[in-house]
Amino acid sequence: MEGHWITCYFKVNSGGLKMDLQQKLNEVSLDQAQAFPTQLTVCLEKAIRNETPKLVVSTDLNLSGQFEEQWIVVTDRSIFILQQPAPNDKVKIKSYSLAIVHKVDVKNYYGAGSVEIITSDGAIEILRFTQRFRKRFYKFADYLQKILKEEQFSVNEEIHENQGENMYGEDRCPNCGTPFTRGTTTCPKCSKKTATFKRLLSYLLPHKIKVALMLLTTLTYTVLSLVPPYLQKIMIDDVIRGSRLDMLKWIVLVILGTHILSALFQGLRSYQLAWLGQKIIYDLRSQVYAHLQSLGLAYYDRRQTGAIMNRVTGDTSSIQSFIVNGIQDTIVQIFTLVAIAVILFAQDWQLALIVLLPTPFIYFGTRSFGKRIHKLYHRIWRRRSNLSAVLGGAIPGIKVVKAFTQERYETEKFQEALDDYFREEIRAVKYRSTFFPLISLITSIGAVLIWGYGGYRVISVQDISLGTLTAFIGYMWRFYQPITTLSHLNEQFEGAVTAAERVFEILDHEPEFREVEPASRIIHVKGEIEFRNVSFYYNAGEEVLENINLHINAGELIGLVGSSGAGKSTLVNLIPRFYEATEGEIRIDGINIEDMDLNALRSNIGVVLQEPYLFYGTIAENISYGRPSASLEEIVWAARAANAHKFIMKFPDGYDTLIGERGVGLSGGEKQRISIARAILKNPRILILDEATSSVDTETEKLIQEAIDRLVHNRTTIAIAHRLSTLKNADRIIVLEKGTVVEEGTHNELMEKENGTFRHLVEIQAEIAKTKVV
Repeated sequence: MEGHWITCYFKVNSGGLKMDLQQKLNEVSLDQAQAFPTQLTVCLEKAIRNETPKLVVSTDLNLSGQFEEQWIVVTDRSIFILQQPAPNDKVKIKSYSLAIVHKVDVKNYYGAGSVEIITSDGAIEILRFTQRFRKRFYKFADYLQKILKEEQFSVNEEIHENQGENMYGEDRCPNCGTPFTRGTTTCPKCSKKTATFKRLLSYLLPHKIKVALMLLTTLTYTVLSLVPPYLQKIMIDDVIRGSRLDMLKWIVLVILGTHILSALFQGLRSYQLAWLGQKIIYDLRSQVYAHLQSLGLAYYDRRQTGAIMNRVTGDTSSIQSFIVNGIQDTIVQIFTLVAIAVILFAQDWQLALIVLLPTPFIYFGTRSFGKRIHKLYHRIWRRRSNLSAVLGGAIPGIKVVKAFTQERYETEKFQEALDDYFREEIRAVKYRSTFFPLISLITSIGAVLIWGYGGYRVISVQDISLGTLTAFIGYMWRFYQPITTLSHLNEQFEGAVTAAERVFEILDHEPEFREVEPASRIIHVKGEIEFRNVSFYYNAGEEVLENINLHINAGELIGLVGSSGAGKSTLVNLIPRFYEATEGEIRIDGINIEDMDLNALRSNIGVVLQEPYLFYGTIAENISYGRPSASLEEIVWAARAANAHKFIMKFPDGYDTLIGERGVGLSGGEKQRISIARAILKNPRILILDEATSSVDTETEKLIQEAIDRLVHNRTTIAIAHRLSTLKNADRIIVLEKGTVVEEGTHNELMEKENGTFRHLVEIQAEIAKTKVV
């Protein structure tokens, strides 16, 4: 029945399948990387009759919004929706006649979208998809519309964009569909800890000589620590029981010498460990921070500052601790375990077997503990990151917190995050408090058995000596110590792997910098800018700019206006490639900016923001931020041009005046003029002014406007203006509305349009100004 699911029970058989149907379905599929399932072809063959397939597509969601593969087949007369079942399971098919369809519509929602067919009875939702496949289903809707209009088309290569795509969405594993571990691109099911461990080991390779020396020192220290129990055996059996005073002084001297050498090698080992640990954490943090600098703004838009800081500091410390201490402890403890086992069996194989009895319980207990603690460490990391994020958000905004008297709220918010972190840490403490005493109890049982059986043999059987039993017991405790240590190391290993996943997520993220042809490394920009069919969205389905076509001549002053959210800031952010255009291309002097060296591109672009950011340091350092090598004379020249020199010299320390983070200690207008001075000193060919005169008083605006007039001379300038009257001298004004260019012309030309958008904005602003005066 049309519009309802029917069940297909046909089984796959080689004789009943029309291979020409299978081939035709694959030819008209938008999913060239994936063949149409054979089992579905068998069922579709019974339903399609004499209809001709025109279009085939697969989706990753069912109509309930759950992840499930479905296929849609459009023929010249019908639309078929087929559910992909598990192997040997029944197939469900739903069909709609094209005769009832008037129109096709694509809906975009948060994280998903849908395709609807519009009938005389209303809209019918026929499929859903994740936003990863948004472009594909816009194409599908276009082609379906052509089928309704009986227009000819062909599925060409340019729309086969699904190759390499993740059908489960960006936040899920492409292999199994499991959600990634929060904050990473790591699948908890598919990821292998061994691969992460091998990658951790690579940080030791640059220091392999020092690692070898450290291991040699550690092994020497370990061997020396195994000598005293054997010397105790000689002391009891040969010296004390044999009353050998002549041997006593030599044994005492050897024991003393062993302890002295152990202390020396222990101190040397501690120094080597400390040096290597600090060097590795230095290298790791340097690499992570350098990579963070190479990432684009889109990476930071989706992450909290505190969480990133936690990766650079806390997670790298966990990794460093394991790489240096954990790995070498593992090697040493395994060596110690083997060496002591050999000694124990050499002394008495029966007692040695008793010592080994608790080992399987310790091993399997450690494995079970490791699985539980690994999941727990992920939760602990998330709570710690949230704690850092709350702290990182509140401290920079402390002025706003106090202005709105939200100290109690922020304290409660931090307390809530702290409580979550505390609870998870306590859960880990409970696991440790249960597991490690249990390990100690098991080893103690082994010791009791040795004391009982060994004492019996010394007293009754008399086949071993008291010295042998004493030495055996001494070695026994040294045998259990590595097992206990290794069980502790398993916990440390799990914590380090968890931290490594967070750090490697940063290092594996694609940087915005990429190698380009040498010819594009050094560019002498004139300033001609061209937008060709440029579209952009931050999140799929949320268009910010759509099909922008714009040509700006070199040296031209362009005003960019529009209501809030029209896409003005987004448009100018595409020029220095703070974000990459989703579609189309941007050219500077005829060269696609994607083919330019990013450093060379940005060195020719100056940006003055609405809210200038100043760093903690002197005024001179902030002005010369774009040109650290600039002389004091050049800095002063730039400050004079920006109308900043006069107020700077009022400070006792002048250009050496230390300003706080984000420019604390300066007014908004003073910070803006320092920002303009920074742009003047950089001397860019292209200048972007993002509402540089907003949020300041009239007198300060006049000073800033004078500085800007000097700055824009002989430069290509794009100015987003808060006060539209300041754009009277612009060569052209571009008006944006909902991400598209709706008007273009000079100030006078646009004001002459009776129902023009620009004129309407100017009139509204004038009316608001009159209201303020009244």
